[in-house]
Amino acid sequence: MKEKGFSLLEMLIAITIILLIGSIAVPKYLNSVNKARWIASRQQLKKVAEAFDQYNLDHGYYPEFSSWDEIATSDNILIKEGLIDYIPLKDKFGQKYEGYSKKDTYLFIGHAAPGKWGMKYPKYYIKDGNFLTEEQYQELMAQEESGEQPADENKEKTGGEGDKVPLQ
Repeated sequence: MKEKGFSLLEMLIAITIILLIGSIAVPKYLNSVNKARWIASRQQLKKVAEAFDQYNLDHGYYPEFSSWDEIATSDNILIKEGLIDYIPLKDKFGQKYEGYSKKDTYLFIGHAAPGKWGMKYPKYYIKDGNFLTEEQYQELMAQEESGEQPADENKEKTGGEGDKVPLQ
């Protein structure tokens, strides 16, 4: 009479197959979760930028804040005016946002994925409603440190104020 049940070899094979599937599935799952967090964090920051842009359209200038801690308060002028429901202090990874705003500009920074995922989901920067690349951000920081004014895009396109071509 044969006993019912699994042999040790059958159990080891089953466990090996489960571990093999898990070793493939878990990193893919974590990657998709981190990608979703990164996208959601960028969208959060973009929503704040849109509120700043709407405030600028309504008033002709941006509200001034020296740090993200000031921006993310519950009594923020953007919240009071109904331009945004709330401003998060941290991103979806639990990392603190950074940023400031002046009457004519703002810059927001998200640190995104920590650790080994940081290479795949890097920092992101929003200035005046647009995401910046790392190179554009570094150029901007170099200009601010040297005290230079950023080049006016319209002047670059036309060659300066005096070189405007009349419309025909």
